[in-house]
Amino acid sequence: MVPEARRTRDLIFVIGAPGAGKGTLCKMLAEANNVDHLSLGDLLRQTVSSPNADQLIAGCIHRGELLPTHILHELLYHRVAQPVSSTGGRPLLLDGFPRRLDQAREFEAFGPPKLILFFDCPEDLARERVVTRKLGRIGDTVEMFDKRYSEFRESNPPILSHYARPEGRLITIDTSGATEESYQKLQAALGSSEKWAALTSEAPKFPVEWIREMTDDQAHS
Repeated sequence: MVPEARRTRDLIFVIGAPGAGKGTLCKMLAEANNVDHLSLGDLLRQTVSSPNADQLIAGCIHRGELLPTHILHELLYHRVAQPVSSTGGRPLLLDGFPRRLDQAREFEAFGPPKLILFFDCPEDLARERVVTRKLGRIGDTVEMFDKRYSEFRESNPPILSHYARPEGRLITIDTSGATEESYQKLQAALGSSEKWAALTSEAPKFPVEWIREMTDDQAHS
């Protein structure tokens, strides 16, 4: 049970296949709006890079396997269950979570997400992005992508079905275009969302020209 005093953070789940653009687009969205961004992938990579890394966690990451749900929740707890006094009341983009329906259901002890963003990208394009990006990440290979995409293909539809109601909570964005094009589609989709407006009513808005400058040298992640 999560202490009542800590159920304070408004969560936005961000889901999509590897290579769908979650990391890049979430960073841009957080910069342009009054929201925070936590990448589950980055958190896990930081965890296993520690000299005292838990060997169970490290083994799962190196094999491209999903962590047991209870371990994953322990890692996320202190990043997510924070009082308003320490976050300024900013919503949190939880990038790369959930990857299975049981993760979503158990994590709702923190409170259900206010929004779910699904970044939809074709498999062939997502594979090309992953294997050609030069980020030095564990698992950026064709073999690991195919393993992870197979899991995504099986696990994602139940998540989408689970969050299809109430209407307006699940937003699907086509991220098959270039970074700027995908970001404009994301902004357009959020611009018509009452739930997003309620979460970011005081957020500053940056012009398209700023977005173009920011994305000149960026690749999808």
